[in-house]
Amino acid sequence: MALRDQLTDPWGILAAGLVGGLGGAVTAATVSAGVGVGLGVAVAAAVYGVRVGLGMAFEPKAVRAAPLEVRKLPRPPKGSVAARWLERAEGAATALRRQVEGEPDPVLRSQISQVDEGAASVLTDLARFAGQVTLLAETAARIDPAGLRDEYEALTFAVQTGPASLREERQRAAQAVSDQIDSHGRLTEAQETLLVRMQAAVLGLEGLVVRLAELSTMHAASDVAGDTTSRVRLLTEDLDGLRSGLADAEALSRQVLAGEPPPGG
Repeated sequence: MALRDQLTDPWGILAAGLVGGLGGAVTAATVSAGVGVGLGVAVAAAVYGVRVGLGMAFEPKAVRAAPLEVRKLPRPPKGSVAARWLERAEGAATALRRQVEGEPDPVLRSQISQVDEGAASVLTDLARFAGQVTLLAETAARIDPAGLRDEYEALTFAVQTGPASLREERQRAAQAVSDQIDSHGRLTEAQETLLVRMQAAVLGLEGLVVRLAELSTMHAASDVAGDTTSRVRLLTEDLDGLRSGLADAEALSRQVLAGEPPPGG
Protein backbone atom coordinates (compact mmCIF):
# COMPACT_ATOMS: atom_id res chain seq x y z
CA MET A 1 0.00 0.00 0.00
CA ALA A 2 1.04 3.61 -0.50
CA LEU A 3 1.67 5.98 2.42
CA ARG A 4 -1.87 7.34 2.15
CA ASP A 5 -3.29 3.82 2.42
CA GLN A 6 -1.08 3.06 5.42
CA LEU A 7 -2.23 6.23 7.20
CA THR A 8 -5.90 5.38 6.69
CA ASP A 9 -5.58 1.65 7.42
CA PRO A 10 -8.37 0.91 9.95
CA TRP A 11 -6.45 -1.93 11.60
CA GLY A 12 -3.54 0.39 12.39
CA ILE A 13 -5.86 2.98 13.86
CA LEU A 14 -7.68 0.32 15.91
CA ALA A 15 -4.44 -1.16 17.26
CA ALA A 16 -3.13 2.27 18.26
CA GLY A 17 -6.41 3.11 19.96
CA LEU A 18 -6.52 -0.12 21.95
CA VAL A 19 -2.90 0.04 23.12
CA GLY A 20 -3.13 3.74 23.92
CA GLY A 21 -6.41 3.27 25.79
CA LEU A 22 -5.00 0.38 27.80
CA GLY A 23 -1.90 2.37 28.73
CA GLY A 24 -3.98 5.38 29.72
CA ALA A 25 -6.30 3.28 31.85
CA VAL A 26 -3.46 1.66 33.75
CA THR A 27 -1.77 5.01 34.38
CA ALA A 28 -5.02 6.63 35.50
CA ALA A 29 -5.59 3.85 38.00
CA THR A 30 -2.12 4.12 39.50
CA VAL A 31 -1.30 7.84 39.19
CA SER A 32 -4.08 10.24 38.13
CA ALA A 33 -6.76 10.59 35.48
CA GLY A 34 -5.13 13.63 33.78
CA VAL A 35 -1.76 11.97 33.46
CA GLY A 36 -3.44 8.77 32.25
CA VAL A 37 -5.24 10.56 29.41
CA GLY A 38 -2.10 12.32 28.22
CA LEU A 39 -0.01 9.18 28.39
CA GLY A 40 -2.72 7.21 26.54
CA VAL A 41 -2.71 9.71 23.66
CA ALA A 42 1.09 9.61 23.48
CA VAL A 43 1.18 5.82 23.44
CA ALA A 44 -1.52 5.66 20.76
CA ALA A 45 0.40 8.10 18.56
CA ALA A 46 3.63 6.15 19.01
CA VAL A 47 1.98 2.84 18.16
CA TYR A 48 0.26 4.38 15.14
CA GLY A 49 3.56 5.79 13.88
CA VAL A 50 5.37 2.47 14.31
CA ARG A 51 2.51 0.66 12.55
CA VAL A 52 2.70 2.99 9.54
CA GLY A 53 6.48 2.81 9.42
CA LEU A 54 6.53 -0.98 9.53
CA GLY A 55 3.82 -1.16 6.88
CA MET A 56 5.84 0.99 4.49
CA ALA A 57 9.09 -0.83 5.24
CA PHE A 58 7.77 -4.34 4.66
CA GLU A 59 5.34 -3.57 1.84
CA PRO A 60 6.16 -5.65 -1.26
CA LYS A 61 7.62 -3.42 -3.93
CA ALA A 62 5.48 -3.18 -7.05
CA VAL A 63 7.32 -4.62 -9.99
CA ARG A 64 6.71 -2.71 -13.18
CA ALA A 65 6.46 -4.88 -16.21
CA ALA A 66 9.05 -3.98 -18.78
CA PRO A 67 7.45 -2.69 -21.97
CA LEU A 68 7.41 -5.21 -24.76
CA GLU A 69 9.69 -4.31 -27.62
CA VAL A 70 7.98 -4.70 -30.95
CA ARG A 71 10.42 -6.03 -33.49
CA LYS A 72 10.76 -3.71 -36.46
CA LEU A 73 10.50 -5.31 -39.84
CA PRO A 74 13.70 -5.10 -41.88
CA ARG A 75 14.04 -2.92 -44.93
CA PRO A 76 14.35 -5.09 -48.05
CA PRO A 77 17.92 -5.20 -49.36
CA LYS A 78 18.59 -3.06 -52.41
CA GLY A 79 18.13 -4.97 -55.63
CA SER A 80 15.81 -7.57 -54.13
CA VAL A 81 12.42 -8.26 -55.68
CA ALA A 82 10.59 -6.77 -52.69
CA ALA A 83 12.77 -3.63 -52.81
CA ARG A 84 12.04 -3.10 -56.50
CA TRP A 85 8.29 -3.38 -56.02
CA LEU A 86 8.41 -1.07 -53.00
CA GLU A 87 10.39 1.53 -54.94
CA ARG A 88 7.85 1.46 -57.74
CA ALA A 89 5.04 1.81 -55.22
CA GLU A 90 6.73 4.81 -53.64
CA GLY A 91 7.15 6.36 -57.09
CA ALA A 92 3.47 5.84 -57.91
CA ALA A 93 2.31 7.27 -54.58
CA THR A 94 4.56 10.32 -55.07
CA ALA A 95 3.19 10.86 -58.59
CA LEU A 96 -0.38 10.66 -57.30
CA ARG A 97 0.34 13.22 -54.59
CA ARG A 98 1.88 15.64 -57.08
CA GLN A 99 -1.12 15.30 -59.33
CA VAL A 100 -3.46 16.06 -56.45
CA GLU A 101 -1.44 19.05 -55.26
CA GLY A 102 -1.09 20.39 -58.82
CA GLU A 103 -4.77 20.13 -59.74
CA PRO A 104 -5.94 23.70 -60.52
CA ASP A 105 -9.66 23.02 -60.03
CA PRO A 106 -10.35 23.24 -56.26
CA VAL A 107 -13.47 21.09 -56.53
CA LEU A 108 -11.70 18.25 -58.34
CA ARG A 109 -8.64 18.65 -56.10
CA SER A 110 -10.86 18.14 -53.05
CA GLN A 111 -12.39 15.04 -54.62
CA ILE A 112 -9.14 13.38 -55.66
CA SER A 113 -7.53 14.06 -52.28
CA GLN A 114 -9.30 10.86 -51.19
CA VAL A 115 -7.30 9.00 -53.83
CA ASP A 116 -4.08 10.42 -52.40
CA GLU A 117 -5.03 9.30 -48.89
CA GLY A 118 -5.94 5.83 -50.12
CA ALA A 119 -2.67 5.52 -52.01
CA ALA A 120 -0.75 6.44 -48.85
CA SER A 121 -2.54 3.65 -46.97
CA VAL A 122 -1.71 1.14 -49.71
CA LEU A 123 1.94 2.25 -49.61
CA THR A 124 2.02 1.66 -45.85
CA ASP A 125 0.69 -1.86 -46.38
CA LEU A 126 3.23 -2.52 -49.12
CA ALA A 127 6.10 -1.35 -46.92
CA ARG A 128 4.97 -3.82 -44.27
CA PHE A 129 4.72 -6.55 -46.90
CA ALA A 130 8.25 -5.82 -48.09
CA GLY A 131 9.50 -6.18 -44.52
CA GLN A 132 7.62 -9.44 -44.04
CA VAL A 133 8.98 -10.83 -47.31
CA THR A 134 12.51 -9.89 -46.24
CA LEU A 135 12.07 -11.52 -42.85
CA LEU A 136 10.74 -14.70 -44.44
CA ALA A 137 13.66 -14.77 -46.88
CA GLU A 138 16.19 -14.28 -44.08
CA THR A 139 14.63 -17.11 -42.08
CA ALA A 140 14.44 -19.47 -45.06
CA ALA A 141 18.08 -18.74 -45.92
CA ARG A 142 19.16 -20.29 -42.62
CA ILE A 143 17.74 -23.64 -43.75
CA ASP A 144 19.59 -25.88 -46.22
CA PRO A 145 16.80 -27.92 -47.83
CA ALA A 146 19.13 -29.89 -50.13
CA GLY A 147 21.34 -30.93 -47.23
CA LEU A 148 18.30 -31.79 -45.14
CA ARG A 149 16.87 -33.98 -47.88
CA ASP A 150 20.15 -35.89 -48.11
CA GLU A 151 20.16 -36.31 -44.35
CA TYR A 152 16.55 -37.48 -44.37
CA GLU A 153 17.27 -40.10 -47.02
CA ALA A 154 20.27 -41.36 -45.04
CA LEU A 155 18.20 -41.63 -41.86
CA THR A 156 15.36 -43.37 -43.65
CA PHE A 157 17.78 -45.89 -45.11
CA ALA A 158 19.30 -46.46 -41.66
CA VAL A 159 15.85 -47.07 -40.20
CA GLN A 160 15.16 -49.73 -42.80
CA THR A 161 18.55 -51.45 -42.69
CA GLY A 162 19.94 -50.72 -39.23
CA PRO A 163 19.49 -52.61 -35.97
CA ALA A 164 16.03 -52.62 -34.43
CA SER A 165 17.37 -51.17 -31.17
CA LEU A 166 18.16 -47.88 -32.92
CA ARG A 167 15.11 -47.75 -35.17
CA GLU A 168 12.93 -45.62 -32.90
CA GLU A 169 15.62 -42.99 -32.29
CA ARG A 170 16.40 -42.75 -36.00
CA GLN A 171 12.72 -42.42 -36.82
CA ARG A 172 12.45 -39.47 -34.46
CA ALA A 173 15.55 -37.90 -36.01
CA ALA A 174 14.13 -38.39 -39.51
CA GLN A 175 10.85 -36.77 -38.43
CA ALA A 176 12.72 -33.76 -37.04
CA VAL A 177 14.55 -33.33 -40.33
CA SER A 178 11.30 -33.72 -42.25
CA ASP A 179 9.71 -30.98 -40.12
CA GLN A 180 12.54 -28.60 -41.04
CA ILE A 181 12.06 -29.35 -44.74
CA ASP A 182 8.33 -28.64 -44.38
CA SER A 183 9.07 -25.37 -42.56
CA HIS A 184 11.32 -24.24 -45.41
CA GLY A 185 8.56 -25.01 -47.88
CA ARG A 186 6.02 -22.98 -45.90
CA LEU A 187 8.40 -20.03 -45.60
CA THR A 188 9.04 -20.05 -49.34
CA GLU A 189 5.35 -20.34 -50.20
CA ALA A 190 4.40 -17.48 -47.86
CA GLN A 191 7.14 -15.33 -49.35
CA GLU A 192 5.94 -15.99 -52.90
CA THR A 193 2.33 -15.30 -51.90
CA LEU A 194 3.22 -11.87 -50.53
CA LEU A 195 5.41 -11.00 -53.51
CA VAL A 196 2.66 -11.84 -56.02
CA ARG A 197 0.21 -9.69 -54.09
CA MET A 198 2.74 -6.86 -53.92
CA GLN A 199 3.17 -7.01 -57.67
CA ALA A 200 -0.59 -6.79 -58.27
CA ALA A 201 -0.97 -3.87 -55.86
CA VAL A 202 1.94 -1.90 -57.32
CA LEU A 203 0.68 -2.35 -60.87
CA GLY A 204 -2.73 -1.23 -59.64
CA LEU A 205 -1.21 1.93 -58.12
CA GLU A 206 0.65 2.72 -61.32
CA GLY A 207 -2.58 2.26 -63.24
CA LEU A 208 -4.30 4.75 -60.94
CA VAL A 209 -1.62 7.33 -61.75
CA VAL A 210 -2.48 7.09 -65.45
CA ARG A 211 -6.23 7.12 -64.84
CA LEU A 212 -6.02 10.12 -62.54
CA ALA A 213 -3.96 12.03 -65.11
CA GLU A 214 -6.52 11.13 -67.75
CA LEU A 215 -9.36 12.36 -65.54
CA SER A 216 -7.63 15.66 -64.83
CA THR A 217 -6.78 16.21 -68.50
CA MET A 218 -10.30 15.48 -69.72
CA HIS A 219 -11.76 17.70 -67.03
CA ALA A 220 -9.49 20.60 -68.02
CA ALA A 221 -10.14 20.17 -71.76
CA SER A 222 -13.90 20.09 -71.38
CA ASP A 223 -15.87 23.31 -71.63
CA VAL A 224 -18.54 21.90 -69.39
CA ALA A 225 -17.57 20.33 -66.09
CA GLY A 226 -18.48 16.69 -66.27
CA ASP A 227 -19.52 14.37 -63.46
CA THR A 228 -16.16 13.70 -61.82
CA THR A 229 -17.71 12.38 -58.62
CA SER A 230 -18.54 8.96 -60.04
CA ARG A 231 -15.13 8.65 -61.71
CA VAL A 232 -13.31 9.54 -58.52
CA ARG A 233 -15.48 7.03 -56.67
CA LEU A 234 -14.28 4.33 -59.03
CA LEU A 235 -10.68 5.22 -58.24
CA THR A 236 -11.24 5.07 -54.49
CA GLU A 237 -13.10 1.77 -54.85
CA ASP A 238 -10.13 0.36 -56.76
CA LEU A 239 -7.85 1.48 -53.92
CA ASP A 240 -10.11 -0.23 -51.41
CA GLY A 241 -9.87 -3.35 -53.56
CA LEU A 242 -6.08 -3.17 -53.48
CA ARG A 243 -6.04 -2.94 -49.69
CA SER A 244 -8.53 -5.79 -49.41
CA GLY A 245 -6.37 -7.94 -51.67
CA LEU A 246 -3.32 -7.20 -49.55
CA ALA A 247 -5.19 -8.12 -46.38
CA ASP A 248 -6.35 -11.40 -47.95
CA ALA A 249 -2.80 -12.24 -49.03
CA GLU A 250 -1.48 -11.50 -45.55
CA ALA A 251 -4.08 -13.77 -43.98
CA LEU A 252 -3.25 -16.50 -46.50
CA SER A 253 0.47 -16.27 -45.74
CA ARG A 254 -0.30 -16.70 -42.03
CA GLN A 255 -2.31 -19.82 -42.82
CA VAL A 256 0.56 -21.18 -44.87
CA LEU A 257 3.05 -20.56 -42.06
CA ALA A 258 0.70 -22.22 -39.58
CA GLY A 259 0.49 -25.29 -41.81
CA GLU A 260 -3.23 -24.78 -42.40
CA PRO A 261 -4.77 -25.67 -45.77
CA PRO A 262 -5.83 -22.62 -47.82
CA PRO A 263 -9.56 -21.94 -48.24
CA GLY A 264 -10.98 -24.34 -50.82
CA GLY A 265 -7.74 -26.35 -50.79
